[in-house]
Amino acid sequence: MFTIILLLLAVAYVLLFLVFTIGALASHYPADSTLRPRVSIVVAARNEEAHIGACVESLLHLTYPRELLDIVIVDDRSTDRTGAIVARMATGNPQLRLLRCTSEEGHLRGKTNAVTQGIDTAAGEIILFTDADCLVPTGWVEETVKYYNNPKVGAVAGFTLLRGGDWFSTMQALDWMVLFSAAAATLRMGFPTTAVGTNLSVSRRAYDTVGGYRTIPFSVTEDYALFHAVIGAGFAARIPMDLRTLVRSAPCETWKHLYNQKKRWFTGGRGMDATSMLVFAVPYLFNLLLLFTLLVAPSPAAWGALAGKIAVDLTFSLPALVRFRQLRKLLVWPLYELYYTAYVLIYPPLVLMRTEVVWKERSFRK
Repeated sequence: MFTIILLLLAVAYVLLFLVFTIGALASHYPADSTLRPRVSIVVAARNEEAHIGACVESLLHLTYPRELLDIVIVDDRSTDRTGAIVARMATGNPQLRLLRCTSEEGHLRGKTNAVTQGIDTAAGEIILFTDADCLVPTGWVEETVKYYNNPKVGAVAGFTLLRGGDWFSTMQALDWMVLFSAAAATLRMGFPTTAVGTNLSVSRRAYDTVGGYRTIPFSVTEDYALFHAVIGAGFAARIPMDLRTLVRSAPCETWKHLYNQKKRWFTGGRGMDATSMLVFAVPYLFNLLLLFTLLVAPSPAAWGALAGKIAVDLTFSLPALVRFRQLRKLLVWPLYELYYTAYVLIYPPLVLMRTEVVWKERSFRK
């Protein structure tokens, strides 16, 4: 009976990820490259002196018409030179503004509060978000807004690639490619799961319709909360697998940083709908039972299930790796498989408890 359950879960896992692969391959959407709405870019930055200069430099090199572009960098009470760096770069660049976040309002805390204050001052019909440690491509704005070719579209997200060539950075980059592929696939399959604030946009109409962050319950993953609020209000979303919108971000530098990042993400996703919960229960149960079997009572069936898992995991990663020309990252695939299996098993039980989340030197309980 034990072996039968394992094999049934293995079949479910393989079929699920094959469907995900089809969904990822179908992540193409109609677009209108002539669209030129007024756009605001909002970046919240806290103690980012090591990254903010390069980020702002990439934003200043955007090819979108300057008269239609508004860049708002929100200094979220930094204790380093973040604000000074932005203020210096704003000189001679009227499209760039520095906003200093000095207080919190109501349930708005941390980055959510900073982003809200930035949006309050934004004049764009489309609001784009990225992080202070990100670099955007020169055509990022026009290649994103082209997907707002229908008034029903309320959110457009893109993929993010982690920079760095060492094994630790490459392992994380592989993971991000898989996670973004899952987000794109599930959206195509009709049950959107998430989007990430490193490469996210919403229409002002959608943001105002949901009441903005002031009416959205606080979340340590404010991007996830906004994305679902917009979809919940009846707007459509797009997550195209588009090389021209690919943003590059900095990886976590230490295991502790990576642990806290994953914990925040899983904690923020705790409120996902029942369909998503059921779908993602399959990988958890399968990986748990497979690991237990391999450690306690290895059998040909268990080794076969493991081979199937590795094959379908690899298959699912290929569309994004091919599209974004990152096949060389497969050199660390065995390490990634171990890492992926470990966090799939560790984090779900952990986030069921009300635990503290550390985020930008601040603690939140969610």
